[in-house]
Amino acid sequence: MSLRPAEFAVVTAAFREALTGAVVQKVSSAAPLRVELELRRPGRTVRLLLCAEPEGARLSVASARTPAARAPSPFLLRLRKELVGSRLNALQQTGAREVELGFVRASHSRSLVLEAGPPGALLLLGEGRRPLAASGEGPRSPRPPTAQPDSEPPSRLPETTDGVELGLAVEALFSQKEASLRAAARRRQWVQPLRTRVERLRRTVEKVRSEANRTDAAEQHRRFGELLRQNASRVARGAKQVTLTEYSAEGARPVLVPLDEGLDARAQAERHFQRYRRLSRGSARAGARLTELEAELSAAEAELAAARQVPDAQLLAELETAKPAPTRKIPRTHQPYRVFHARSGERILVGRAGRDNDALTFGVARPNDLWLHARGVPGAHVLIPLARGADVPQETLLDAAHLALHHTRGADGQPGEVSYTRAKFVRRVKGGAPGAVSYSREKTFLVRPEPGRLERLLASREEM
Repeated sequence: MSLRPAEFAVVTAAFREALTGAVVQKVSSAAPLRVELELRRPGRTVRLLLCAEPEGARLSVASARTPAARAPSPFLLRLRKELVGSRLNALQQTGAREVELGFVRASHSRSLVLEAGPPGALLLLGEGRRPLAASGEGPRSPRPPTAQPDSEPPSRLPETTDGVELGLAVEALFSQKEASLRAAARRRQWVQPLRTRVERLRRTVEKVRSEANRTDAAEQHRRFGELLRQNASRVARGAKQVTLTEYSAEGARPVLVPLDEGLDARAQAERHFQRYRRLSRGSARAGARLTELEAELSAAEAELAAARQVPDAQLLAELETAKPAPTRKIPRTHQPYRVFHARSGERILVGRAGRDNDALTFGVARPNDLWLHARGVPGAHVLIPLARGADVPQETLLDAAHLALHHTRGADGQPGEVSYTRAKFVRRVKGGAPGAVSYSREKTFLVRPEPGRLERLLASREEM
């Protein structure tokens, strides 16, 4: 539901007459595709609402100030900077569902374009219609004007010559629809967990009911056990089944009893009695549990039915009084390394301390990663993550060596030797301190620190 092209034309013309010359006092936004301009003319303040949301695109007048979002978006901050204090000097429909508002100030002129979608957008244009900012994305140019349709349904707007009164009528038309949508969303939010609970309880009830109905199976095992115990001498060991006679109130009748070839008759009888006792106990417990579950299901179904009947007004009142959930700070997880970037973009990991060096080399590193360390002095372990079979560019190796030499105890910018090898050739020193290692198949070269290179590397550190 959005304003139709002909309705946009009526509203634009009415606002042009009523608001031209008004000064922008405030700019606020309650949603990414909504902007509210507080315009002041002598003796009157009007809150002009531009909404580009696909389900409610419109140009209207808000009767009260809309609560703003918690943190202003970059787009809103740019609008405030460019529009507050400027004067509305033009308002025109530039397409079937596009409206452009022009603003002037002593130093510049700006335009705010409402594209009523879909997908919908709000655009801020500068001198020469240069894009400055857009809602929800980077600056982009306005789309080409669209032609108005040849015919459309009758207008839903009242016949009035007062622009502000017309704008209030537009907002009332859409506010009612939006209130219904908010209430429906709140109802779904309320009903969905209840419906899920009811469905889960129904499945559980069916499962427990089937367990409670195992009395027939239990009775069958009891009968087989009695027959085998009474006729143990007639059951041949190794037989797969035997027909025995059962005597009851109805008289004698043959019963086919399945047998286990590996057990004698008495052992098989005892097995049937065990199964009888287990099924009987389980059936009794399931019966008691079934009664509880059926009562719980009945209560849940009643709660679900009541939730579906709650009036929209009550749902909306709850939304207005609901407090936002407190944001919980997630504690940072300790990373045993710092991340820098070579000139070519590769990540270089530098250990923080003894235990962190140990965690980097033996917990993070993969066998084929390149491992570096300043030769013969305590310092950080340095790692260049590599894909299997990949080689290290010479510049990246030199960058990593600079970091290894820089993060060495007593580093003072003097030349030093740096060794490197594959991580799979690095071993812990048995009984040594954390981070103490030995390595093999290494290569060593002399590094003469380059201040410019080191400065670039330190500036590339990632914030973690």
